[in-house]
Amino acid sequence: MTMNKLKYGILLLTALLIAVLMTATIVESSKGTPFVAEHIYGSTWFVLLWATIATLSTVYMGLSKLHRRPWLLLLHGSLMVILLGALLSWLTSDSGTIHLRQGQSTSTLVKTDGLVRDMGFRLTLKDFHVDYYPGTDAPVDYVSRLTADHETVDISMNHIGQYAGYRFTQSGYDSDMRGTTLGVYYDPWGIAVTYLGYVLLLVSLMGTLFSKRTRMRSYYHQALQKGGSKLTVAVLLALTCMTAIPTRAQEQVKIDEGVARNFGNICVLYNSRICPINTVATDFVTKLCGRPSWKGLSANEVFAGWVFDVPYWETVKMIEVKDKHAQALLGLSDKWASFSDFWNQYNEYKLEKPLKQAALSGDKKLQKQLRDADEKFNIVRMLYGGEMLKMFPYKNRQGKLSWIAPGQPMTDGTLPEKELYFVKKSMDFLAEAVITGNTPRAEELVDKIADYQQIRAKGVIPCRAAIYTETAYNAVNAQRWTVMVYLSLSLVLVIVSTLRLAERWQRRCRQLTRGLIVVMVAHTTLLLGLRWVVSGHLPMSNGYETMQFMAWATLLLTLWLQRRFEVLAKFGPLLAAFALLVAMITDSNPQVTQLMPVLQSPLLSVHVMVIMFAYALFGLMALTAIQGLVAHRQGHQATEDQLAALSRFLLYPAVALLAIGIFIGAVWANVSWGRYWSWDSKETWALITLLIYAAPLHNDLQWMRPSWHLHLYLLLAFLSVLMTYFGANYFLAGFHSYA
Repeated sequence: MTMNKLKYGILLLTALLIAVLMTATIVESSKGTPFVAEHIYGSTWFVLLWATIATLSTVYMGLSKLHRRPWLLLLHGSLMVILLGALLSWLTSDSGTIHLRQGQSTSTLVKTDGLVRDMGFRLTLKDFHVDYYPGTDAPVDYVSRLTADHETVDISMNHIGQYAGYRFTQSGYDSDMRGTTLGVYYDPWGIAVTYLGYVLLLVSLMGTLFSKRTRMRSYYHQALQKGGSKLTVAVLLALTCMTAIPTRAQEQVKIDEGVARNFGNICVLYNSRICPINTVATDFVTKLCGRPSWKGLSANEVFAGWVFDVPYWETVKMIEVKDKHAQALLGLSDKWASFSDFWNQYNEYKLEKPLKQAALSGDKKLQKQLRDADEKFNIVRMLYGGEMLKMFPYKNRQGKLSWIAPGQPMTDGTLPEKELYFVKKSMDFLAEAVITGNTPRAEELVDKIADYQQIRAKGVIPCRAAIYTETAYNAVNAQRWTVMVYLSLSLVLVIVSTLRLAERWQRRCRQLTRGLIVVMVAHTTLLLGLRWVVSGHLPMSNGYETMQFMAWATLLLTLWLQRRFEVLAKFGPLLAAFALLVAMITDSNPQVTQLMPVLQSPLLSVHVMVIMFAYALFGLMALTAIQGLVAHRQGHQATEDQLAALSRFLLYPAVALLAIGIFIGAVWANVSWGRYWSWDSKETWALITLLIYAAPLHNDLQWMRPSWHLHLYLLLAFLSVLMTYFGANYFLAGFHSYA
């Protein structure tokens, strides 16, 4: 077999592998995870496909005399070690579950195929309990304490119990807190060999990036050459804004702005965390009308109106109903409704019967049409039911801190008579003071409620500095217009950069671009920093936070590289602005929540951070590819080649970061769930993306040598990044939907 045939054989098999992986993720969403686990990922033919690629690649490395380039040899060798570890896991590992009640013992586990396996020792459950965030009902950890042949084994989230080669993970628990379900994994060889491969991969990646013999340095110098044509861009922005004047059924109570602000600083138990009412108000108003203010009134003032001036605010047309069918059912002439519009003359909820009919008939389309309006209606009902105003802390009979809303009965605890009277009546007195305009009395009552919280929930209530930080974050994060300003300015600057301007104007354009980058860096840093302080964890736990982090990472990379590569200075702000826009669109009002236990590992933050930097580089390469294709069409070969060299240079750190991010994620999964790879759809698409972007790094691929071929390939390759981030989250099955 000639070298050429061997090379193209490896390429065809790798392309087949990528196609199989893509198909598997789609099949999984319809057939389910067990189906693809049995028929694809766990099948013999799938393992043989990997083994064939690995064998042919090893032969090719030998024929290519790769031993003359030790770092590249170690890099490819580490991949073979990782595949060997995966093969050993496939051949020798076993898995299953164990369910134990307190005091109960067992020596067998139920395997995934329904069979049982004797472990050779007995496990006994001594205790199970749930730890909570202080003063809330949000779980911070699930803890099982067992004995294995009289040796204590502790198991919790992100802490695996181990005994005699078996690994135990916390999988579930019984509702009465006296039983636990454990995931059990036995992998005597695969994990150790795979971890060795990860270490070798990290060392080889670092060595390859900093080696003087790599082509990365020559691409760097080619990319620094001057010259080239400009990208031609045409952009059309259409902005529409619809507003409605609320129908006033009666006189509005004027609520003092200072009273509303101080009321917003009172703490409540909301969304399983203790936060100021200002956070509740911001969520409430944004969910009703799509923005955190209304007709010049702040979220605090609007929310206080809904609390203290209910008759008036029920007539205000501030609830946005987007669906035309829902508008017709509510009798609306446009998209703005009041709470009163949801009721007919017989005091019946107008959407109740249509929703029931849609559910009975299985009409998913109708259910979807009505869901948004129904959710907004129920948000107001939640306020009336007290779910948003759990502001009075007390100790229940078990000594645990609980919270109740005004008017709710205290069913599991007692308070002294005077305190109980205060809890029941203080909000009534406050409402009376607000409605009558007695501002000093209202401020006095607000202070008394805050003092009561400090006494009854001492050590749990956030300090004043934390409350002010959260309200500051809410205020900064509410300014969504900044995203449109960033996007508009970055688009204008890209367009202007394509014009043939005098050097003086070009210099001013570059200065304005750098100024925009600095402002955007400062703004995103402030947002991420405040959210970090408010949430108590690195803000990289959901889609909204990771898109903001991607914008920040893109801007930092642009700041670092802009003086050497001017094209990045043009595209960096544009890509970052689009990332911020996606964050704003995908979640118009993201809630700050307590982290679920499995997401508390510091490995998660590192994993997300590294991969976001890789995605930022891939995004910059995609924009560079567009300019390269335009240069090719215009016949500017110098610019086309220069941009290709820039992309080839950026490929090295981008692919390295993605590879590092993937194996850090595998280590996190191993620590959290007991297995380092589970063929989750997002894992699979990350691997597909890695394989796709690794191809241009192989310089013996003839098709990649023309610059315009590389630009076209990198532009199409970015579709895999979009699929990995968005497709796996919103369209495919898997465990990564939170990210």
